Formats: sequence, C-alpha cells, structure tokens
Amino acid sequence: MSDHVPEAQPALRLLRLTLSQFRNYEALTWRPASRIVAISGANGSGKTNLLEAISLLVPGRGLRGARIADLARHGAATWGVAGRFATPDGETDIGTGTPPDGAADRRVFRLDGAAPRSQAELGARVAAIWLTPQMDRLFQEGASGRRRFLDRLVFALEPGHARQVAAFEAAMAQRNRLLAEGRHDPAWLAALEDGLARHAVAATAARAALVARLNGALAAG
Repeated sequence: MSDHVPEAQPALRLLRLTLSQFRNYEALTWRPASRIVAISGANGSGKTNLLEAISLLVPGRGLRGARIADLARHGAATWGVAGRFATPDGETDIGTGTPPDGAADRRVFRLDGAAPRSQAELGARVAAIWLTPQMDRLFQEGASGRRRFLDRLVFALEPGHARQVAAFEAAMAQRNRLLAEGRHDPAWLAALEDGLARHAVAATAARAALVARLNGALAAG
C-alpha cells in the first residue's frame, strides 16, 4: 500500500483581464491580487461591467445576455475583452469581441491566439457560473429555470454536455415540426425518437453525476 497522496490540481484563476472600448471602459488592464476579490464603488462606476466582461470569456451570452452591438463603449465601433487564466493544464489566453473589419453585431473568439473550433473548446479550458439578485425567480418559479441553471453547472465540469442538450432540443423541435405538419413518416420519427432517447440519457446521466458530486461535497463538509 502506497503512502503517496496525489496533489490537488490548482483551481482555475483569472490572472489578467484587459478591456478595450467595453461598456464604460476605454481601456483597462486588471491583475487580481488574490483568489478572492471584492469589488466596491459608487453606482454606475462599472463594477457589474467588469464582471460581465469576465463572463463573456466563457461560452454563452454573458452575465446580462446583452446584444453584441450594445457592448461597445459609447461612440466606439468595436470592443474587446481578453483574459489570461491559470488552469490545471497551464496558463491559457482567451479573447472575444467584434472583429475590426466586421459587423457590430458579430462576435469572435480567440483561444491562445487562434480561432477555436467551437465554444465547447473554450468550455473545456475555462468555465464560470454566476448567481445574481436578478435571478431570484430561479428559486420561486417552475422547474425549467432550475434545470437550465443545473445545466450551466454541468457545462462547467463537462463541456460535452452542451452538445447533448443542444442535440436533444434540435431533435425535439424537428419531431414537433414533423407532427405539426402531419408528416407521419414512421422511419423518420423512429430515427428522431432514437436520437431523443440517446441524448436525453446522456444529459440526465451528467446531471445526476453532478448532483451526486454536490451531495458528496456537502456531506463531507
């Protein structure tokens, strides 16, 4: 029996954040001094804008879900956000923003200087979860909102979960459209039902695994 205890992998950490013409920031370079940071300031000083910038460096539409064209500083045509992160696999650089010669409503990503194949590739490197006061209805309304939040938690640990959920939703939409149009093609419907089952089982297994992991952490703590 070995007495060796494996070292814990280092947690994800933001090392540097750079903003250019983003919201109320003309230019900013911020290097967080510690793992836990408290941001304070007067209303309208840009605290939430800073958090939104970080949220845009992971897959999705960010903290506010804002339109891309609304993210640029007043009077600016383009904007950019870049972050350097320490990850268990080493440091990585992620950037996002509008292309210099592109449309104001188009957003691109860079992963270590190159265009990623998909947002899932970003999610495999960096993930973030946020819970804001505006999300209080998450605990008061139906289960669908809580399930979407659970999926975001799963995405942070299992980037492939996003593909399973998207594939399930696409197959469901196609199935419903087929039935609404009255096209009862048995072979087509059977193929869609098979896909729905496979993607649903994979998504449910990932959700159950995360819940078990959370319950285990609570019991141990």
